[in-house]
Amino acid sequence: MISGAVILDKPSGISSGEYVRKLKPLIGSSKIGHSGTLDPLASGIIIACIGQMTRFSDYLAGYKKRYSVVMKFGIQTSTGDLDGLVINNSSFIPSLENILKCCSKFLGTIEQKPHKYSSVKYKGKPLYFYARRGVDIERKSRKVKIFSIDYISMQDEYLELNVSCGKGTYIRSLVEDLAESLGTCAVVSSLRRIESAEFSIPDSNKIDEISINNIEKKILPMGDALKCLDKIQCAPEIVDKFKNGQKIEIKEAKDKNKHLRLFDLEENFIGVLQNYQGLVSPKRLISIK
Repeated sequence: MISGAVILDKPSGISSGEYVRKLKPLIGSSKIGHSGTLDPLASGIIIACIGQMTRFSDYLAGYKKRYSVVMKFGIQTSTGDLDGLVINNSSFIPSLENILKCCSKFLGTIEQKPHKYSSVKYKGKPLYFYARRGVDIERKSRKVKIFSIDYISMQDEYLELNVSCGKGTYIRSLVEDLAESLGTCAVVSSLRRIESAEFSIPDSNKIDEISINNIEKKILPMGDALKCLDKIQCAPEIVDKFKNGQKIEIKEAKDKNKHLRLFDLEENFIGVLQNYQGLVSPKRLISIK
């Protein structure tokens, strides 16, 4: 069974799942999934997880991401982008000075409601499934983290920003909330994920660039795909203890992150460990048949 990850550059206009499944004819009976869903309107980095890598996709999804977003002031739509019905208009375009001041208020941990046209699941279906059918679903606010909002350019009613954020952040919601706090309205004109789990656009592939002849070269080993996690290498006797479910005090892990990639001395990836100030325990190990 093939296991590993393929870094893809998804175009807009297709769901993440549909795009990733285009790899299925190339990987035989191996399972396939993805990490970090992109809404159909968005393009950019999506990580296809193959075989046992599907068991580690949450560690990729939980790492920070960076987006390039162009927002258009002056209109609000039902979908938060240019494809929806216009439900509000405003002639007010805020000054760049006020925009930058306002952006600073959205840094850190904030409360955010996922957009009704998002991929957040309700009873097994994405919210956009219900929104397209006119069904109003209550959306609860949740905490998300915004690491940075960087100004790129502004021309007339169009503003381009780069946003670095944590898991679960919805850029369309951020755009609407930002515009509201500025006393106007806005929509997403374009949205592109340019970084995810320390992978960027130059690391990615288009589906039509991948074939049965080169698929193996495009698949990253599981340990390399999880490069956003700190690495630790252990001797065979320590690896065996982790495999038996034991917790171990490891001095060198004290200053490392909450989750670690475990390798043996021969550079074989063993799995993910949980680290609490140097007290390390097995979290998810690969299956060896």
